[in-house]
Amino acid sequence: MNAIDEYYEIQIDKQRMQATLIQKVRIDEETNITVDELKLFIKEHGIVFGVKEEQLEKAMLADSNNHPLIIAEGVNPVNGTDARLNPIFPTLKEVKNRDDLRKVDLKQVISIPSVTHGQLIGEKIPATSGVSGTNIFGEEIVAKPGKDFRFRPGKNTRIEENSLYATIDGQMSVEPKIIHVYPLFEVNGDLDLKTGNIDFVGSVNIRGNVPAGFEIRSKGDIRIHGTVESATLISEGAIFVSAGIVGQGKGLIRATGDLHTSFINQGIVEVEGDVNVTQSILHSKIQAGGNVYCHKGKGNIVGGDISAGKNIFVKEVGNAHNTKTTLYLGVHQEMLNKEKLYSHNYKKAEEDLKKLHLLLTNLSEKEKLSPLSPSEKIMKLRVRNTITLTTETMLEAKGKLEDFKEVYSDNGHSEIMIEKQVFANVDVYFGKYRRKIISHHQQVKVYLENSEITIGPI
Repeated sequence: MNAIDEYYEIQIDKQRMQATLIQKVRIDEETNITVDELKLFIKEHGIVFGVKEEQLEKAMLADSNNHPLIIAEGVNPVNGTDARLNPIFPTLKEVKNRDDLRKVDLKQVISIPSVTHGQLIGEKIPATSGVSGTNIFGEEIVAKPGKDFRFRPGKNTRIEENSLYATIDGQMSVEPKIIHVYPLFEVNGDLDLKTGNIDFVGSVNIRGNVPAGFEIRSKGDIRIHGTVESATLISEGAIFVSAGIVGQGKGLIRATGDLHTSFINQGIVEVEGDVNVTQSILHSKIQAGGNVYCHKGKGNIVGGDISAGKNIFVKEVGNAHNTKTTLYLGVHQEMLNKEKLYSHNYKKAEEDLKKLHLLLTNLSEKEKLSPLSPSEKIMKLRVRNTITLTTETMLEAKGKLEDFKEVYSDNGHSEIMIEKQVFANVDVYFGKYRRKIISHHQQVKVYLENSEITIGPI
C-alpha cells in the first residue's frame, strides 16, 4: 500500500460534523492510489458515517484543483418544538399560534364574536421530542426536546384532555399559555359623560372613540373600534385599538397581555406581552415585556423611548431630520419589580395553602367525632373557597414566573431587525451597553456580541 498520508491529510471541524480531504503534494505518474485505499485511509481516522464516495472518485483524478474536498458530513439533530396553546376563534380562521394574531386584519380581530357555553375555544399542541443526528464518527447527537407547559383552564373555561371549552357565554381573552372567557360590557358609540368611566369584571367593547380624560378598567380584554385620546386603559388581558392612539403625552395604556393598534402618537404604553403596531410609533414611551412589532405599512419609529424585553422588528427608525430616538432591549427595572411581586405572591400563597389545608383537616377530623356547629360549618365552607382562590393565585404567579424565566433565557439573543433603514441620532441600549448610531444604515440588524453592540446585514 502507498503511504497515502504523504499525499493527503484529513481535517475535522470542531463540531465533528465534517471531514475535508486536502492534497498535500501532487501525485506523480508512478504512484497509483485506489479508491479502496482512500476509504481505508478515511476509516483509519475513525470516520464511519456520511462518507461521500462520489467525492473520493474526484480525489482520484490527481488534480490539485479538486482540493480541498468535503468527503464526509454528519447529520444535524432536529430539535423538538415547544408545546403551545392554539386558540380557536368562533368564525375567524383557526389561529395556528399567537404569531397569527398579527397576520389577521386588526378590524377583524376587533370584531371577534362571542363564544357560547360548551364551545371549543382552544387546544394544546404537545411538544415534540425531535430527531437525533449523527456525527461523522457515528456518534449520536441527541436532539433537544421541545419544552412542555402546564395546560390549565382560564377563567370560565374547562379542560378535557388537550381541549379547552367555554363554561359561560362571553368573549375570549387570549394569553400565551391560557385562555379566559369573560362576560362582555359593550358601549354602542363613543364613551361620554352619560356612560362615564368603566370598571368591569369582564371584557369591554367600545364601538366608538375614547376621549381624553376617561378611564376604562377591565378584567378581560378592551376593544376600541375608534380612537383613544389621552385616556387611561387598564386591562388584565389584551387591548385592541382599531383607529390608533393619540396620547398627547398623557394618559396610560397598560395591559397584562398584548397591545394591537394601527398607530401610536405621543402615547404612554406599558404591556407585559407584545406591542403590535401596523403603521407608526411617534414620540411615544413604549415598554413591552415581549416584542415590539412595527414593520407593516409605513412601519416607522420616530422619537421617544421604545423598550422591548425580547426583540424589535421595524421598517424604519428615526428620520431625515435626525430626531433623537432611543431603543432599549433586555430586562428593564419594571419587569424585575413585577417578577419580585409575583415571586412574593407565589411564596405567600404556598404558605397560606399549607395553613388552610391544616385547618380543613382539623375540621374534617373533628366532624368525624361529632357534628360541627353552624359557625364551624360556615368556616369549613369558607376555608374550601379560600383554598380554591389561593390555588388560582399561586398558579397564576407560577405561570408568570415561568414567562419571566423564558424572557430571561432569550435575553442573550435579543436583536433589532430594521427592514428598510435607520437614521443617525438613534441610541441603542442592550442592558448596560449603549451605542449611538451616527450614520445612515440600510437593511441591518443590531445585536449584542461579545459585550459589544454590533450592526450587521440582515
